[in-house]
Amino acid sequence: MTPPAVILSQPQMGENVGAAARAMKNFGLTELVLIAPKMEWPNDKAQMLASGSGDILEAAKIFPTAVDALAPYQLVLATTARGRDVVKDIHTPEAGARRLRAASNEGVRTAILFGGERAGLDNDEMSLADAVITIPTADFWSLNLGQAVLLLGYEWLKSADNTPAVRTRPSIAKPASREELVGLFEHLEKELDAAEFLFPPAKRETMVRNIRAMIMRSRLSDQEVRTIRGMIVALVRNKYRGNK
Repeated sequence: MTPPAVILSQPQMGENVGAAARAMKNFGLTELVLIAPKMEWPNDKAQMLASGSGDILEAAKIFPTAVDALAPYQLVLATTARGRDVVKDIHTPEAGARRLRAASNEGVRTAILFGGERAGLDNDEMSLADAVITIPTADFWSLNLGQAVLLLGYEWLKSADNTPAVRTRPSIAKPASREELVGLFEHLEKELDAAEFLFPPAKRETMVRNIRAMIMRSRLSDQEVRTIRGMIVALVRNKYRGNK
């Protein structure tokens, strides 16, 4: 599978091209194409902003027109903020990335076309695209070129990412043993008795069972049991000091 090419039409600032290359590197995109760049190329400022992705800049292809640049690609999605003016399918970034992924999996050569910083894509360039991707924004819709590439690159990588939505870092501590839990119960109940918390006596047994059940639901580790027992010791010690 070949990831989609990133095609930048008439970019004006080397810094933006460098930032785009850096974003590409982060998300597994490797093919950069420039259409009639408005800055000197190769560009020192682009190399500075690329930060570790200079290889993408060095391999970038330059074409004079969109027709030439887009010639090898079988599926092209164009990015624009003016989606309502276009008589084409308009995708969200997520949906566009899924379409690109599905096509790439079938061996189709794909590309994402980005307009220049000042005016975006013109009508002739838009006419060469199969569909459009519009990035949802709030009241201010203008995005930096590097930001736009970053957002689409993220969606591309995410379209094949199986990372769970929520993860808990595995603990190196062992689950507490019954012996350690019983030690905690007895320690806590002793101090609660001393503080006259388990009152009245007729309800003591029920209160103890409820406290133990609450602790058991927490599935404490051996380290957590030791920490809680240390907290109990510290609280009791400081209480006696205060009474003096």
